[in-house]
Amino acid sequence: MDNPFKKRATEYVAEPSTLLPLVSHTPLLEFFSLDGVELLEKLSIVVGTPGCGKTTIARVIEFDSLATLARDPVEINKELAVALTQLSILKDGTPSLLAYRLPMTTNFRSIWDLPYSESIRATLLRAYVQSKAVLGWFRQLETVEELDIEQIEIVTGSDSESARQVLKADSPSDFREYARRIELAVFKVITALVAPSEQDLAEIINESYDVFEYIERFRVRNWIVGTPGEYVDLLPMAIVDDAHELHPLQFAQLRDWLKRRNIYIGRWVMCRPDVVSPEDYRDAMAKEVMEDGEQRPGTAGGRDYILRLMQPSNRSAKRFLVVARDISSRYLNGINELSRRSIKTLPNILDHNNVSLAASQLEQLRKSVVEFQQESRLSKTVIDSLRARIPETTQPDEALAALRILLRREWNRTPQLGLLDDDPTDEPLTGDRTISPALLEGARLQLFHEFGRPYYFGMDKLAEASNNNIEQFIRLSGSLIDELIVRVVRNRKPELSAKLQHDVLRKLSLKIMDEWDFPYHALVKDLLAGMAKRCLDRTLLPNAPLDHGANAIGIPQEEMDKVLARSERLTRVLHFAFAYKALVFVPQYKCKGRVWCLLEIGAIPSIAYGLTLRRGGFIEDTLSGLQSLLKE
Repeated sequence: MDNPFKKRATEYVAEPSTLLPLVSHTPLLEFFSLDGVELLEKLSIVVGTPGCGKTTIARVIEFDSLATLARDPVEINKELAVALTQLSILKDGTPSLLAYRLPMTTNFRSIWDLPYSESIRATLLRAYVQSKAVLGWFRQLETVEELDIEQIEIVTGSDSESARQVLKADSPSDFREYARRIELAVFKVITALVAPSEQDLAEIINESYDVFEYIERFRVRNWIVGTPGEYVDLLPMAIVDDAHELHPLQFAQLRDWLKRRNIYIGRWVMCRPDVVSPEDYRDAMAKEVMEDGEQRPGTAGGRDYILRLMQPSNRSAKRFLVVARDISSRYLNGINELSRRSIKTLPNILDHNNVSLAASQLEQLRKSVVEFQQESRLSKTVIDSLRARIPETTQPDEALAALRILLRREWNRTPQLGLLDDDPTDEPLTGDRTISPALLEGARLQLFHEFGRPYYFGMDKLAEASNNNIEQFIRLSGSLIDELIVRVVRNRKPELSAKLQHDVLRKLSLKIMDEWDFPYHALVKDLLAGMAKRCLDRTLLPNAPLDHGANAIGIPQEEMDKVLARSERLTRVLHFAFAYKALVFVPQYKCKGRVWCLLEIGAIPSIAYGLTLRRGGFIEDTLSGLQSLLKE
């Protein structure tokens, strides 16, 4: 039985008609939410780790996908069609974009190794990108069966008469043929056993092939609208995928060229964080965590380009939970054996409400609470008052663990009594309000570390463990679905126990960390190990001072700004830790009358080290304390 959760969507399916039903509309709306239509008008550098969904979004807005969806939106994916209409990518049921995804293959990188001057190599790169984009646009248009190439009009700027003649833009057939000739000429140079001399490159170098600077749109007449003389305008868009495969200087050349304001087509450059400067990356992260009502740096009109992160830090777990449920339902529908058993949603499989300690462990916990009650010499009235703060619906083991925390807090605040002192007070010093959900969460975490009680289970935990990363959610879910499939094959009840979920997620988290191979990953692991030990020690204190526990180190913002402004080892280590979600960057966090920069341990290492997945619990430190965690 095949498990689609174990494969990336863009690898699992190639045809738009098969891919589109699996795509959730929510991430697309999230992606466009901050910068909106500017993402289609300016150079947008889309940055994300492998599997974060960059290519999936690119595939969705490619013309063949839009045309497929427009033909039958209700049957294929109604929610996605509505979302694309809201974004004006579909207008009146018709695509408004002519997007083509251009992967940076080894041929593009090979241009850098040619024995020419830097300016000539840059010219070859631009010619190759533009010619392949033009050919890609025409291939996309050819996917529409009823569309004739002679119906296409290439619209250029009003002051580009000479350019139209050079580019042969008056005839779509000649326009494409000219692009094919340029592409072939560059390809021959790249693949030649002996590179031709610079003098032999005159055909390419002397004829400036600058399609992007002159073309504005494709106009398709008598298509879809059906009325003679009517037309549909399509905005050409080039999506340069895997741009990190280029040489760093090539990447910089590509970026500086595409950000020119006289280029009117849409253009995205999609890459991993490795090729983006730490300063730009942190600025983008800081932008993501600002409140919606504030002016965001980089969004004002006229900016040269937009740096867009695929995994912003400010998305709430509740919002991602909606995405996770939608995606899981779409993937589960593709597993026939599970569909036949009416298994259509993950929450029904994962959520458990009656997880409890074994009888012997519960008795051990009860004895420890009773013993401390006696040692603390707190009055029965105070103890009863503390017990009354715990909701009656709380499970017995959680209630005992929460009471133990309350007793410790009360004892810490109560002046110690001498042998001849009067009876203790009957009024609790810690208040009488009902305990918070965060304290109960901390009690569960302490039960996990003390008795091995399952903690990482259920749909909510799975969503939190995904760090707002769709691919990470699919990978974590895939391991759980593997276990479910095994049970179904063996004719056992199709559900996963809390302990099984907990064990699977912890084992997979350790495996993922072992597989890390990004730059500075060894130093990142050293940093995480030191941070996690301190966070765990604070979490397991008997009085749970941070309620649900700690999973972050807080450095004063002004101190962190100083180190990030310098180029040194810690800056590079933090850059790759942020980029690959080993750490989450939370700047400008206001607490206790100060502004902090939180370095929050990512979800995968948090599970591996047994920490909370909730945000907010942090340990105050200084920069020197953080640097001490790095080995020489």
